[in-house]
Amino acid sequence: MSGDLLVGLDLGGTKLAITLAAPDGVTVAGEVLATEAEHGAEQAARRAVGAAQRMLGERAASAAAVGVATMGITHEDRVELAPNVPGWDRLALPTILREAFGPAPVGIANDVKAAALAELTWGELGGVRTGVYLNLGTGIAAALIVNGAVVDGAHGAAGEIGYWARSRADTAGAAAGRAPLEEYAGGAGALVRARAELGVDGGVAALHRTADAASRAFLEDLYAEIALHAANLAIALDPERMVVGGGYARGSDQVFEAIRARLAAFTPYPPELRRASFGADAGSAGAIALAMGALERR
Repeated sequence: MSGDLLVGLDLGGTKLAITLAAPDGVTVAGEVLATEAEHGAEQAARRAVGAAQRMLGERAASAAAVGVATMGITHEDRVELAPNVPGWDRLALPTILREAFGPAPVGIANDVKAAALAELTWGELGGVRTGVYLNLGTGIAAALIVNGAVVDGAHGAAGEIGYWARSRADTAGAAAGRAPLEEYAGGAGALVRARAELGVDGGVAALHRTADAASRAFLEDLYAEIALHAANLAIALDPERMVVGGGYARGSDQVFEAIRARLAAFTPYPPELRRASFGADAGSAGAIALAMGALERR
């Protein structure tokens, strides 16, 4: 194969997924590397870029456009709201991409907004004018869809509901580097709480397997918390559809049942609730969608 291909990079805290696709978005090749976060941010980014360059070279191809789904909010010389990999906050990612891919246009978004774009392009948000993509996994976040497009917000932080206060009793938030809702209901926070409260390792998945009374009560509380905030978000935006993705969505239906019940009881116009089309590959699909958008804009 020769010619121009889209490059998609899904840069996460544990894995780096590299995807090549034809200009119409059809996948040509893919590869996954470990992030090796303990060795820092720059080596992770450069290994992902190097793998993409090698994969292009093996196909005698060049990059038509590059899409990157990653943590946080990317600026020229830093990344904000991305605490998972040491040094990511100081990563000059756009510079690394320009050095590697020259004049190819680049689109960068955080992983949740990228996943929402994939759902808009090929998935369960197709044709939706006003919607919500709700990511429930290691982190908690949402992407807001208005006029058929993902909303960035004034600083790129629209939908970062992990920072929501759970109640007036919360005393520390974003200014202190805390994310109250995410720390309580996100997968990482739930893992810590399950270990401390129940002596159970393995987080939400392990609690579903254990299925004793204490585990059931923990999960009911967890999903009730998520459902409360999902309904409040739906009241604020009045979406026609809410799509749920992330690790929780790939597990039990219990979280869907809790969200659906809360939406029905508290939302003036309950949105249609669907499971996301893309599972663990949401970031990669979003990265290719970002590359397609960058190519179209050029």
